[in-house]
Amino acid sequence: MNKTNPRHIPRTQADCDKAFDHGVREGVSGSTAIFLTVMVDKFGESDNVPNIWREIIKLSEEVAEKRVSLPDLKRVLKEEYDICV
Repeated sequence: MNKTNPRHIPRTQADCDKAFDHGVREGVSGSTAIFLTVMVDKFGESDNVPNIWREIIKLSEEVAEKRVSLPDLKRVLKEEYDICV
């Protein structure tokens, strides 16, 4: 006999998609906050943060428009700086 949780709320695919999108936004915004905080606190880049932010937005737009690919960015970081993302 199957027991059913009476408090169970059925979820739709739209609910799952919305939760996924929210998680992606939170992850990206959290990573960006960490990155910019390190730039300011550890490397004294407080004067450059607005410029860095503008460049991040610009590069993000280029990725979204498929003029630059994420695999290429990751490859360059690995090859030129030995950074694995």
